[in-house]
Amino acid sequence: MDKPTLDKVEALAGRGLTEQQIADTLEIDIDNLRKDKSAISLYRLAVRRGKAKGIADISNSLFIKAKKGDTRAMIFLLEHLKPKCE
Repeated sequence: MDKPTLDKVEALAGRGLTEQQIADTLEIDIDNLRKDKSAISLYRLAVRRGKAKGIADISNSLFIKAKKGDTRAMIFLLEHLKPKCE
């Protein structure tokens, strides 16, 4: 899989699309891709990287709002950043 396609995969994953939705959007045959271990590995790495970047971007925007005094953003961050007790 070429770099421009992997960049598109990463960008779409960052917007919350699933592996299948990304494949459908880019007209990638996911079943054929799964047969090539190297290609599917690169594809899934791009999906993971894209999801992580998307979450980081949203978290950063929320953090900036909280720092500027947005109380809803503060509450949301505090609720979702506190440690989970088991």
